[in-house]
Amino acid sequence: MAFTVSRNDGGTKDAEFEAYARLLRQKEVDLGKLPRAPEPGTGRRWLYVWESREKAQTFANELKKRTRDNAWSVVEVAAPPSEGPMGPIIIQVARRSSGLVLGLHPLSRSMIQSAFPDTKGTDVTVSINFETFQDLLSTYGSFEDLAREVVPTLTGLKFQDLEQLGYALIEDDTARTLVFVQPGDLVQA
Repeated sequence: MAFTVSRNDGGTKDAEFEAYARLLRQKEVDLGKLPRAPEPGTGRRWLYVWESREKAQTFANELKKRTRDNAWSVVEVAAPPSEGPMGPIIIQVARRSSGLVLGLHPLSRSMIQSAFPDTKGTDVTVSINFETFQDLLSTYGSFEDLAREVVPTLTGLKFQDLEQLGYALIEDDTARTLVFVQPGDLVQA
């Protein structure tokens, strides 16, 4: 038997996934190489797998306490877990009066360093300046097109690796997901 912790109200939102990954990291789980299973009900992301219900319940209880949200619950996983990186990668997007600033979330940076130790990612943010939102769209076409151009720079990964890991652009002030690319290896699972 294997167990994971998921939300019982329709799946984990991208911003909530950050709290989940942060707690795993604080428990010294290697986010780049872990036992994982597709998120129950949505298959949107990889979630960590515990070998006992008790250990999963301990994690769920801690997550409920830290997030002040009782929607976290233990779910039995039917399929055997696979091993690999937790995805998707999280890219933070901050709006500024002069445009956007995009940066790789520190948890995602740790995951990439573990899963792809030879990759030389950057420790920088990327600023995109524009006067109006229409200027952004006329230059890049869409947020998806902007992401395809910027995310490889932030991560140091090839686009094929990014498609395997998946990525989400999350707006800092609203926690709204602007772009979501499901992990390709999850689709194959």
